[in-house]
Amino acid sequence: MKIWTENLRRAQVAGPRPIARGTARFPGEAFTLIETMVVLLLVSLLIMAGLGSIFSMDLSSRRLADYTAAMAVVEAKVQDIRAATYKPPNLPFATTNVYLTNSGSIALDKAGVTFKVSGTIVSEIKPVAAGHLITVTGTFQEPRKPLVVSLQTVVNAYSGGQQ
Repeated sequence: MKIWTENLRRAQVAGPRPIARGTARFPGEAFTLIETMVVLLLVSLLIMAGLGSIFSMDLSSRRLADYTAAMAVVEAKVQDIRAATYKPPNLPFATTNVYLTNSGSIALDKAGVTFKVSGTIVSEIKPVAAGHLITVTGTFQEPRKPLVVSLQTVVNAYSGGQQ
């Protein structure tokens, strides 16, 4: 008890201890303003980068969906031409180049009722040594830049479905 009383008396006489700069006064001390601002800046940069990447991925996925829809429309036109009976020189398999132009649309709105992107589908049927070369090109006018999709195939008497 005597030692405890002695230490208490010395502390009262000496007053509070001076604290070295940069050391914590007690264990639960908070961060400084500069540390807090640096962390806030870094978190803000991470959030902005995350939002930017989300918007970029959304744009890319929408573009891929439009590309897939355009490819499906062009493929349907190719299959439509292939389904025609192959008896040259009857149309559409003539002895000269034949061009067929159709209109098409892709990209439904959010309600799923109205097409937002329209375009043209040009089919070229050209005679070649092995039969007829079919080239179907779809061009759709999107807001950013036109989307162009093209497919080719050869149709002859030995093609699938011909008799």
